[in-house]
Amino acid sequence: MTHEEELFDHGGEEPFVLEETSAIHVPQAGADDHPDDPAKPQRTMMFSNSVFSDSFKPSETRRYFNKTPVWRYWFVLALVATDLVSMLLSLVICLSIRPHSYMKLEDSMPVGVFLALQCGIWLLCLLFCGTYQRHVVADGYALYTKIFNATIIAVVLTSCLVYMLQLNLPRTAIIAAPTLAGVLEGISRWLMRRSLHQKRAKGRCRYSTVLLGSSDGINETLHSLVASSALGYEAVAVCPITVETERGREEIVASRYIADPSVAGSDDLKVIPFTNHLPRTVMHMGVQTVLVTDTLERDSVTLHALSLAIESLGIELAVSVSVADLSGHKLYLRDSAQQQVLTASLPQYSLAIRLVKRLIDIVGSFFALVISVPLVMLPVALAIKHEDGGPVLYKQERIGQNGVPFDCYKFRSMVLNADQLDAKLAAQSGQEYGALFKLKEDPRVTKVGRIIRKFSLDEFPQFFNVLKGDMSLVGPRPQRKYEVEKYDMLYSTRLLVKPGITGPWQISGRSNLSKEEAERLDVTYIENWSLTSDLVILLKTVLVVFRAVGSY
Repeated sequence: MTHEEELFDHGGEEPFVLEETSAIHVPQAGADDHPDDPAKPQRTMMFSNSVFSDSFKPSETRRYFNKTPVWRYWFVLALVATDLVSMLLSLVICLSIRPHSYMKLEDSMPVGVFLALQCGIWLLCLLFCGTYQRHVVADGYALYTKIFNATIIAVVLTSCLVYMLQLNLPRTAIIAAPTLAGVLEGISRWLMRRSLHQKRAKGRCRYSTVLLGSSDGINETLHSLVASSALGYEAVAVCPITVETERGREEIVASRYIADPSVAGSDDLKVIPFTNHLPRTVMHMGVQTVLVTDTLERDSVTLHALSLAIESLGIELAVSVSVADLSGHKLYLRDSAQQQVLTASLPQYSLAIRLVKRLIDIVGSFFALVISVPLVMLPVALAIKHEDGGPVLYKQERIGQNGVPFDCYKFRSMVLNADQLDAKLAAQSGQEYGALFKLKEDPRVTKVGRIIRKFSLDEFPQFFNVLKGDMSLVGPRPQRKYEVEKYDMLYSTRLLVKPGITGPWQISGRSNLSKEEAERLDVTYIENWSLTSDLVILLKTVLVVFRAVGSY
């Protein structure tokens, strides 16, 4: 096996790390590639986030807790404790200064209940305003702005509740106390920030970080991180890259890392090759952040694809301010005198949102099966069996999330040997044999098949796939292996999410769309999906199915 082939062959081993790399042409790497022959297809780099082996398939929950350092939990717990103390202390001070307010409060409701409610509202307001966010807790002006906003919201929310419930509570408790709590909160958070910065200056309470960029850019960033320890990034590995021009195209390739002797410990940093396994490798290392220093341009397809692959694993992507152009991402500027860093995240890939999406999938598919089995699926199955006596269900291997294959179920709508005729029919019709190959007048489709295809009834068995967890109610179309092998780098990001029964393709024209339009819809969905957009797609799907638009 050649050195280049090893970059793509992890097998069941741990993700390897190279001490040095030299001119590794990742986009052309592989045994089946022919870099010297322009007539031969070149392998396209794809961030599919495929796992290294069957023994390493962490669940969403376990993956989330594995990538969060232990100190982070204790620090947030300490923040919650100080926040509660701030509110309780402010209530004690205000009610002690005005004893008649305490008596008025006691006449209106139990004091213990009021204290619990006020503390709960206070914590919710702080959470809603983002004071517990990963980097806000360590940064200055942004934190105090959020505390100010939380104070205003707490006062307004408490006043509205008192008015709507017609409670006779003293203004001291509902206005003065939260206002004083905001002042105490600012002081306590300042003390917590100082404590965190002191620990980071000693090399503790930091986030493991991989630096990606040119050798010079990496070394320059290492100098900045040493000078600005408060940022909390601890470089544990580097991924050196460079730009090479081949056949008129600029390609990002791996390069050699030359350590700067003036940066202590730079010689000991691990060197990771820039391959399609980079996102999964850094996750397997327990890294929390990938920091792009330079080389990748703001309109780079590589940066776009890499950002989706990294963030979909719950790993933070941080980029130099001069690099990033990440539309659709939640951006946060970390500003310091030594280093400006722009962090990017896709909120929809958080653990909470994913768990809610999975819960919707389970509940939705269960009720869909309960309703459709007697009313739709059973009559369709009998019709298929009666027509030619063949099997009712059709099972085909499709590629799911992170490139993991699964068996996709559908009602059989074609003759029994339909798969064997794909390439032949594509050649006869002059169409490309690929992801969007479909004939309006396909001779393989049966009479029953034409009816169930027109109204998408053939896809109802996929509710079982959703219940199993192979698919989601909403997502990109599940595709076959030969289709996936033709993806380019950016389009390969569709493998970062579960395929769906319905999605933007189904409600936007279906088979009437061009390849470019379909691909753009899929990538846009991956970057911008939300629970509300999923619900809208589900509702639109019902209308599209009845109208039979683009279905054949």
